[in-house]
Amino acid sequence: MFIGREKELSQLEEAYHGEGCKFFVIQGGKGIGKTTLIEEFCRNKNALIFSPVSMGAKANLKHFSWLILRHYNDTMQREFQFWEDALNYIAGKNERIIIAVDNADILAESSPLIMKVFAKVLGSTFEGKNILLIFSCKDSSPLKVTGLFDRAFVIQLEKFLNEKNIESLKREEMKNTVIGHAKFLQVPADTVIIREGEMNAEMYKIISGRAICNINYGTDDEYLLGSLNEGKTFGEYSLLTDNPGIYTVTAYSDMLLLRISRSDFESFIQMNAANSVNIMRNMAVMMNTMKVNINMLNEELKA
Repeated sequence: MFIGREKELSQLEEAYHGEGCKFFVIQGGKGIGKTTLIEEFCRNKNALIFSPVSMGAKANLKHFSWLILRHYNDTMQREFQFWEDALNYIAGKNERIIIAVDNADILAESSPLIMKVFAKVLGSTFEGKNILLIFSCKDSSPLKVTGLFDRAFVIQLEKFLNEKNIESLKREEMKNTVIGHAKFLQVPADTVIIREGEMNAEMYKIISGRAICNINYGTDDEYLLGSLNEGKTFGEYSLLTDNPGIYTVTAYSDMLLLRISRSDFESFIQMNAANSVNIMRNMAVMMNTMKVNINMLNEELKA
């Protein structure tokens, strides 16, 4: 289910199915839906979605290299030492592909030289290739410094989670599932929804928006477990075990949630078989992710 960005999706679809290389910048404030738009557009397409971190150009190149080699299942190619080599590798595949850099302003701030590399590749290696390059950003000024922004088709996102669209989302959810006594909850960006160490007698399904999941939230040892997007659930652990929560979930963007209380959980399970399977699957994935990340954190602390 995806409502409210049909015009923007249509622009991107037209570019993707056209011939030649094209460059789009999706610009808008925090929580406005840039990531959700990219993920929805890239769904079931040949796409690389790269999310830079504020840890410098070297760390981002390492992450980008891993993403590329995993995408192509290439166990022979060594990690790329230069951004241009990584981009040339993709171009050399001669296939229709989307390269999406989410929060590209973070990448630009880590090193303006990286934006110059993208500008160079757009005018050389990518030229004539069926490559759709997409940047999302809150602030385009780091991109403008290199002149890269001047070469882009710009999609300016405006806030759309208004009362009209919320009602549409509710109607769509009602058509797709029987929700019993569950209630809808609007949550503004940056709100802590459930907190690690606290009891929680409710679980939630994300109807729209995006959440961030952390352990040790708000401390020097804070660690990001991952993000939760539309259709995902959270809060199952505390609700099902009567134990305190094992992670903190914060709204990254404005969100619409389906809230299921402990008293309604049994009837919800009986009336919503498809959702019940998703709940169990999401819980298993989250627990496995926590195990992997905690092991990695322990290794870092030992080093």
